[in-house]
Amino acid sequence: MKTLYRGIMASIALASLAACSTTPKPSFSTEAAPDINLAGYTTYSWAFPKRGGGNPFVYERVQNAMDASLAQAGYKLVAEGQGDMELAFTLGARDKVDVTNWGPVGPYYPGYGMNYRYGWAYQYNQVDVRNVTEGSMALDVFDAKTNHPIWHGVASARIGSTDSPSDALIQSAVQGLVDRFSTASGK
Repeated sequence: MKTLYRGIMASIALASLAACSTTPKPSFSTEAAPDINLAGYTTYSWAFPKRGGGNPFVYERVQNAMDASLAQAGYKLVAEGQGDMELAFTLGARDKVDVTNWGPVGPYYPGYGMNYRYGWAYQYNQVDVRNVTEGSMALDVFDAKTNHPIWHGVASARIGSTDSPSDALIQSAVQGLVDRFSTASGK
């Protein structure tokens, strides 16, 4: 019986560990031009087909992932200047300080913490201060005839301090942006 119990507990532990992915989940923000019917846009070309600056390998991986996701969503890549829309994306990273004040709940509940006395205890305030790197990917979509912006989306996630984000993070950010654009387009 103990062996069965240990096996079940080990399976639960492994499943829990697998669910705790180390790939950060991006957050998204989008904005569409008012009174523009995005459903009429089906073909695209890149506004900046060759990228200068930054890591060219990351740029290429992002553009390839973007092309694949857009194709899967039903958009067609055409020669430069021939599409209904022109797309551009930018990549960036910045360091910032993240401060979390856990207030009176960390590390002890104030009613039952150390120095407990009848009614109320001393309020322990725990503050976490961390330096984090936040990466962002912005996708801008322009009407090819008027050059007016028609859609803007940003994916942001905490990333490591290395120059190269993981393929899983790139795919997650790209897919999230393309999904949100497709939804705005009614596809």
